[in-house]
Amino acid sequence: MKKIVVIVLLATISSAANAGFPIGRGKSLLVPSYNLYTAKGYWDKDGAYFDYQNNGRFASHYFGVYGGIGIGDKLDLVGNINYTLQTKRETNLLQSNASLGDAKVGLQYLLNSFDYYKFLTVTGSLIVPLYTNTAGKEPYTGFQQVGGEIKLSFASTNRERLKNTYYDLSGGLRQYFSPEGPTQLFIDGLFGIPLNDKNKITFSINGVNSTSSSTALFNPDNLNLNRAFSYFRIGAGFGSNISQHNQLFFNIFSDIFGKNTGKGSGGSIQLVVKL
Repeated sequence: MKKIVVIVLLATISSAANAGFPIGRGKSLLVPSYNLYTAKGYWDKDGAYFDYQNNGRFASHYFGVYGGIGIGDKLDLVGNINYTLQTKRETNLLQSNASLGDAKVGLQYLLNSFDYYKFLTVTGSLIVPLYTNTAGKEPYTGFQQVGGEIKLSFASTNRERLKNTYYDLSGGLRQYFSPEGPTQLFIDGLFGIPLNDKNKITFSINGVNSTSSSTALFNPDNLNLNRAFSYFRIGAGFGSNISQHNQLFFNIFSDIFGKNTGKGSGGSIQLVVKL
């Protein structure tokens, strides 16, 4: 049973930087990752797609580290920090901006373990920007606002049908503390299939709906300036045990539809280290 729990734990945490599995008293996890996202066009407020002019392209390079420490049988301290490099390129023009991003720190509490195969957790986090947006230095890194997040997660290993497959479902609310917000509702889902004791494949979905009182017009050239948007994304991945306590994951993803946001795709690589 412990082996199954560890497989699910590592897979879900590697697929979403702060997934909902408990870490456990005296245990810790470290997940460094790299994520590349590129977009050649965008969706407007009505969901109509447009290419960037002059063969333009938006790109984001994300270097992140997620960490978690079990401070009790049911309580974990979790958080992440990242560094991002964003570029907007047209024919003879390149804009770039690199800085630390939004840091997140919070507490994750196990509400119910359901016979050790199903886990219901709630996580509350504080979001703190570690950057300053500067006019003329675009694309912006983020909203430059302190915020809060509350998330409910349910994860499980299947013991009968589709034996040893697993899933992690979560949803929540993210609020940035400024007059214009934004307020964001989000959902994440992961389904994993072990191929053998060493390898596994995963499938994921992610969606965000962001609303704001701001009347600022949508700016496709500075995507993180936009506070009112929505998107839905799908992904697939492959993971392998490289040692007893380390796993390596590769993922690809693509935006399926959205409004007031870029239409892009990308990939990521993540190393899960159990300490």
